[in-house]
Amino acid sequence: MEPAQITNPIGRIARVFDSQLVKTEDKVSWLDARLSSFAQHREHAMKVGLGYRGYRANANAPDPSVTLDLGNDYPIESIFLVPAQREFLEDPGIFPKRFTLELSRRADFAQRTVIFTSPSGSTSLLPADGNPLPFVAHDTARYVRLTVHEGHNKGMLDLFGLSEIAVISNHDPVSFGATVTCVGELNAPGIWYPEALTDGRTPLGIWQNATKPTAGLGDSVVASTADDTVSWTIDLTHAAPLDRVVIFPYQLDRSIESAVLPEELTIHLLDADGKKELGGHWTNPLPGTNSMTPLVIPLGGKFAKSVCLTSTRPYMLGELKFHALSEIEVWSHGANLAKGLAVTRVHGAQSNTVATLTDGCTSEKQIIPFSTWLQQLHERGTIERELAMLRPVHRQLASEGELNATWGSAVILGLTFLIPVFIVERRRLMSRDQLDNLRKRIASDLHDDIGSNLGSISLIARTARKDLVRLHGPEEVADDLGEVESIARESSLAMRDIVWLLERRQDSIGDLVQRMRDTAGRLLREINFTLECESSKTTARLSLDAKRHLFLFYKEAIHNVLKHSQANQVTIRLWDEDDKLALEILDNGIGLPTSKDLNPTTVHKLQDRARILDASLKISSSKETGTLVRLLVKRSHLVAHPTLA
Repeated sequence: MEPAQITNPIGRIARVFDSQLVKTEDKVSWLDARLSSFAQHREHAMKVGLGYRGYRANANAPDPSVTLDLGNDYPIESIFLVPAQREFLEDPGIFPKRFTLELSRRADFAQRTVIFTSPSGSTSLLPADGNPLPFVAHDTARYVRLTVHEGHNKGMLDLFGLSEIAVISNHDPVSFGATVTCVGELNAPGIWYPEALTDGRTPLGIWQNATKPTAGLGDSVVASTADDTVSWTIDLTHAAPLDRVVIFPYQLDRSIESAVLPEELTIHLLDADGKKELGGHWTNPLPGTNSMTPLVIPLGGKFAKSVCLTSTRPYMLGELKFHALSEIEVWSHGANLAKGLAVTRVHGAQSNTVATLTDGCTSEKQIIPFSTWLQQLHERGTIERELAMLRPVHRQLASEGELNATWGSAVILGLTFLIPVFIVERRRLMSRDQLDNLRKRIASDLHDDIGSNLGSISLIARTARKDLVRLHGPEEVADDLGEVESIARESSLAMRDIVWLLERRQDSIGDLVQRMRDTAGRLLREINFTLECESSKTTARLSLDAKRHLFLFYKEAIHNVLKHSQANQVTIRLWDEDDKLALEILDNGIGLPTSKDLNPTTVHKLQDRARILDASLKISSSKETGTLVRLLVKRSHLVAHPTLA
């Protein structure tokens, strides 16, 4: 564990005399370093194959259950339960509250091993962060059964849902393509169904680590017509029983989440004599949609010496048609036989050798084993929860240590030339405390008094409008009451933003990013969006004015998307650019309204905020490419002034 680097002289002095501060600081630094090496947690909005939902038909019905038949006996080392897709970041989801997880070699579970069972009344295992939940197993089994004793009462009795049940044997997922039988299934064709539990698709995305790729981006071929085909063939050097083929999507543009696969793929297996056998076929259930997860094609142990993938229908982006993949894996008994082998691509009369489809990288990053990826996501969630508890303790210790060090230095050096420094520092601390008290008092008054009044107005308006409708009163009055309710609700949300702006404990760039996520989740709930923060200085403190204008600039940009863009995809990014912080909002809509000279007419507020921040602002908008808003602000204009911090 490397000691944290402290540049503040007072902070260095505080560390000399406070061993607890040193331990806490080094622990936070070490956890941050570990977190940076783990796979990133990014939830993607899936539209098909969301997973499985089950429920209890009535109060006397048996507990709903899911049973996986792996096809053979395997030495099971772990099982991961992956939560179903959440509707928004604050959504607790429908992960089962109490359940039992069992293994058996017999289909009737007459002899079984209980891996886990929830204590009565305990729901402590609910993964509210959306990360996988692992269970360690040391037994040989063919069947895995999950029995749910208590779920969620959301219109159904004991409703629960999962995205994937991953069974790991010798670090290899043996559950892909497993047969699934259920008791109490709640199916929705193409969306919620049992087979989605073993297809390798989760809302957590692609199995890749946090590093950047060192090899190629994959392979992409432009098609001349919609009937144009491309085939990729891998010679495995020797015949082997094949478990599955895994195909990774091609990333079109890193600035937005736009990974794609061909609209239709066919897999053929060839033996040593060139005899061809159909291995599998896949068609995109929603043509034109992104594929933010790998495609797993189970092969069931079929013998083959070569594997041929044929794209029979290209992906279409406007007038552009192309066949594209980023990686092909061919698995047999826990080994990827295709890794490092040359791929022969045939397009029309042309035949080429491609090396970038078996280099172990997607279009963005290095691929890691499925079980490692799940374990890293689980550990990331554990570390993030630990950091969430440690950071307030660290801030408290640092504040107390710096205060003690300031007093000690003033006593030692105050009899000479440091007495004025002591006086200035003391005044600074007093000003900060007074400012904190004022901000807390204002925030409390806003939340308790005005928030309560707005909530009462909204409730009264809603009740009066229902009474008017029930009594067949004038429609104009009902409409006015509806407008009053809407204004009160919007004012209440705006008031919450003001309270947050006054909150001193949330003055860092990281806190701003979290608030931006919450705001986007609330305002863009009908639109697919992503928010990525690539800044390495998320702990930097913001001044009150900078925090306010940055957040209101962001909120105004999001409102422009809602009012004018008609977009269905929004990408939000923050990153470091030299001595500046960059904020970018990109949508794929129809652009902003323009004046006669083709300048956007709804950006005056954005320009005013940028002027106040002394920042550079770039706005480009068109019907073809959508709208791009990019703000570059010098960090010296954002950080809190020492006398006000």
